[in-house]
Amino acid sequence: MLASIFKRAGIGFLIGVVIGNAIAILTGTSSTDGISFASKQLLDMAGGDSVAAMILQSVFSGVYGALCFAGTLLYDADRIPLTLATVLHCAIIILPFIPISLLLGWSSGIKSVLIMAGIQLVCFFIIWLILYFVYKKQVNELNELMNKSKQQDEQQ
Repeated sequence: MLASIFKRAGIGFLIGVVIGNAIAILTGTSSTDGISFASKQLLDMAGGDSVAAMILQSVFSGVYGALCFAGTLLYDADRIPLTLATVLHCAIIILPFIPISLLLGWSSGIKSVLIMAGIQLVCFFIIWLILYFVYKKQVNELNELMNKSKQQDEQQ
């Protein structure tokens, strides 16, 4: 189990770094000093050192990705009801987002953080709903196959 946590967290960390830095590159700001791929707030925190700011951005984006990806292990635990696993995974995704987004300057204040967290919540629900219907269809197909198999067994 511990190996699974580290494996998923490691993959999530790498995905978080890639996505975090891709967003920073796409939303980079230009100034008289040139183009910056980190927020002004993060650059100020790093003492104006853009390399240090990118390292901080990579670390915190990676930690966020690791938490989100490792949180999927909740669905593998047989003792945790699916509803509870879903709520916990959603909390693991949204709660760390608030301080990380403020720290990295992804948002300008609590209002924008709450809006972004709300968007994440809606996206989480949409993905959950899609997967629910996909799995429901698969369960129905399996039940039909079982019923056909039982009918064939009874006929023999």
